[in-house]
Amino acid sequence: MNQFLWTPGDGVDPSALERLRAHFNKPVKPMGEAWFMGTEREMYPELLGDLSEVATEDLQKPLGEIASGTSSFGRMDEWNSWFHYLLGQVLPRSHEAHVTYLLESLATAFMALYPNGVHREPYKGFRDDALSTLGRAIMDAECWDGADIAIGKVLRRSNNNPAQVWIWWDASGDFTASMFFCMKYLDEPAIEPWLRSVFDIPSPHWRAQVMVWFVGAYDMMTGAARWPSEFSMEARPYIGWEWSHCLRWELTTTDDSGAPPAAAFIAEGVRATVLRILRNYFTEDRFLEWLGCISSVSYLAEELAEIPSTFEALYLDTASN
Repeated sequence: MNQFLWTPGDGVDPSALERLRAHFNKPVKPMGEAWFMGTEREMYPELLGDLSEVATEDLQKPLGEIASGTSSFGRMDEWNSWFHYLLGQVLPRSHEAHVTYLLESLATAFMALYPNGVHREPYKGFRDDALSTLGRAIMDAECWDGADIAIGKVLRRSNNNPAQVWIWWDASGDFTASMFFCMKYLDEPAIEPWLRSVFDIPSPHWRAQVMVWFVGAYDMMTGAARWPSEFSMEARPYIGWEWSHCLRWELTTTDDSGAPPAAAFIAEGVRATVLRILRNYFTEDRFLEWLGCISSVSYLAEELAEIPSTFEALYLDTASN
């Protein structure tokens, strides 16, 4: 793979998407639910038809069944075949949302099927194609308005609630799923240029999410927490995403790819690299520049409240000076 970067507007690679679609045909039989207790199992025959006519919610549900079913019962050929077909077909709709973004459900199902990395590729180059599509979807042109996010299209969608808050103090599911996806599947040497490209995006909304995410992910980055199933919904910031509670260490023992079981969701070497890059990047001057950028949007500063000072205390050497 050529150097992997996040650049606003440079999202899903059309060639990689076409390869995904070419390699995975539509299964002949409909997919069924994971959880059923009686004689009748719920099926999803709508997936056999025109997926463009299937509502977002009705795509999220079977993807959730793949993630939760694999987590609870192990890998099944039926779910595996359907996921790989849906991945290429549904990716162009990944920014659609019904409560949560479709991108989140795609990422979780992928991670449930590949808990120990992409050890056995369905075709040569599959991992790179997944990174160049699902791993870069958050950079799609529709998500960006120049150097800033396209507000309402990505990350937080609206403040249409009684309190009129955006909830910027939590990490948006599309952001956190994308961050973890890249950290999990990129080769370790690719982490540094990718992460620097994440930091180089000057959007105040984006920088607010980066800061929030790193505060919420501190236990994961230090190894105190090892799997997304350990995230607490009461945490501030909360960094879970749709079905991320299904991503637990037991998945590593049911993976039949031949890969050695992963000791943690994010490899120790990757975590060490991320911490080194972050601490080298955030000098005192750069941290203050980020604070000024975030504060240029009043509701960002108000909603983040104490989170920037927590970020400083956790990650910056300047906090002890």
